[in-house]
Amino acid sequence: MKVINSEWFSIRALTLPATAIALLVSFVIVWLVLRVQFPKIWSGVYGDAIFTFILVWKFSVIITDFQSVIAHPLTLLYFNGGTLGVLLGTTAILLQLWWKRRQLPFDTTGVTASGWAIILTQSIYQSFVVLLNDNPLHSEVITLVVLSVLTILILWKVTATNIALLIYTAGYISVATLQPYGFWQPAVGVSILLLILGIGVHRIGGTE
Repeated sequence: MKVINSEWFSIRALTLPATAIALLVSFVIVWLVLRVQFPKIWSGVYGDAIFTFILVWKFSVIITDFQSVIAHPLTLLYFNGGTLGVLLGTTAILLQLWWKRRQLPFDTTGVTASGWAIILTQSIYQSFVVLLNDNPLHSEVITLVVLSVLTILILWKVTATNIALLIYTAGYISVATLQPYGFWQPAVGVSILLLILGIGVHRIGGTE
């Protein structure tokens, strides 16, 4: 489900791409859902994980484009580490959760909350990217319909979180392969990374 950023939004002196707006909005919505649906601790865990991800993703540009950062320090405000930054950010979240594993009640509720967080973040983010950008109509319709149906059915019917993550990722990748950019696009890689993150959380919590 490749969607191309075509719109930019200005917030006072800061100009952000639609993809960044979609990401921030998805974080806020998922945090609110977790706050309402699960014990308070899990919205806090999600908030901490997102803060860690944003920091690592944003400042990973130091690794991906060190020369530009040295020459123009303001690069840190406007650019990020791209796909490598997403990988590093996801790894940082997993390490953070592993470090906190003794403090967190990773029971069935905790594992379910993590599965919801991963699936909802992907689904809401992709949906807002479609809505905020100007993309081919067929791509928009396919993305919105498939993600909505997948998300609703999985969260409503599938109780095993590992299975829910596998079904969602498989469905996401299957539809992505039908798009012009096919399997080889960053969004697919990110979805697989998030699946790995979800499985990692299960292992941390000792849940099969």
